[in-house]
This record gives sequence, C-alpha cells and structure tokens, in this order.
Amino acid sequence: MSTDHLTTHKSTAAWYLGIVAGLAVALGLALAVGNAGHADTAAGIVTGGMLVVVLAATGRLRSSRAADRAGTAARLAAGRPDERDVRVHQGSLAIVGVVSVILSGLASAATFLGLDATTIVRSMPFALLLTAVLAFVVVNRRT
Repeated sequence: MSTDHLTTHKSTAAWYLGIVAGLAVALGLALAVGNAGHADTAAGIVTGGMLVVVLAATGRLRSSRAADRAGTAARLAAGRPDERDVRVHQGSLAIVGVVSVILSGLASAATFLGLDATTIVRSMPFALLLTAVLAFVVVNRRT
C-alpha cells in the first residue's frame, strides 16, 4: 500500500466522526419512523444501521491489523485504500453511473408503455445495488 494517507490521528478522527454521524442518522430515522406508528420498520432500520457500523468497524480493524490480507472492499470500507483499490472503486461507480442513465431511460419508456411507475421506481435501487456489487466484483477481478 503506497498511498499517502492523512496522518493517523486525522483519518481516525474522521472515521469516528463518520461512524457517529451514521449512528445518529440511523437512530434519528428509526425514531421518526417509530413515532409514525411503524415499529417493525423502525426496528429494521436500527438493526440494519447497527449491522453496517459493526461491519465497518470489523473491516477497519482487519485492514489496520492485517492490511496485506484484507480485501479491497475491507480496505475501502475502512477508509484505507491503496491506488488499486481507488481505481477499482472509481471503475465500479462509473459502470453504475452508466447503467443508471440507461435504466432511467428504460423506466421512462416503460411508463409510456403502461407499466406502473411506482413499481419501476421502487425496483431501480435494487437493480443499481446489484449492478454495483457485480461491477465491483468484475472490476476487482480484472485489475
């Protein structure tokens, strides 16, 4: 790993600030949804938010203790990527951007053909998430 990083103190402080902000957003959203009468959804938001925080902390710990064995995704999630990891991440996001433009065009055409717009809009995030995962795996294997 040859990327010059911020000093350890600055990057660690920024990482902890991001974790606290993520927790605050997840808990605030869960509180708002829970007060609206959707307790099960609020519980799911809290569970998912905590799972993401635990996975990010595990990836950061793993990438700091065994950086040579940590994978690309673990180093990216931990905020300690090298040049190759950054290239893989940028390439994956570029593919997702192109697919999102294509999907939005297809969604617009589908609404003109009579498909339900609500269904299309609700399915697009899942299609883009699947695209992101597949693009990351393919770009990571090819570089």
